[in-house]
Amino acid sequence: MLSLGEKAYCAALLALKNKEYVNALHYFEKAAPYFEKNKEFTLYFETTRLLVEVKSKLGTLVDDKIEIEEIFTHG
Repeated sequence: MLSLGEKAYCAALLALKNKEYVNALHYFEKAAPYFEKNKEFTLYFETTRLLVEVKSKLGTLVDDKIEIEEIFTHG
């Protein structure tokens, strides 16, 4: 049986797979106390945190999903 931390970590990875970055960050935050020394976890967690921060600056948050206006340049 999985611990609470392991369940949160799995939920975070599933949210990442589904491109639900805000939800993934929420689950990573729940799992963080259980995986403080795990380098792979820390990489996923910090990368997701950075991704959410950047996307929120570039786009808008709508219902825990980030919508970004795509701009294409032809040049």
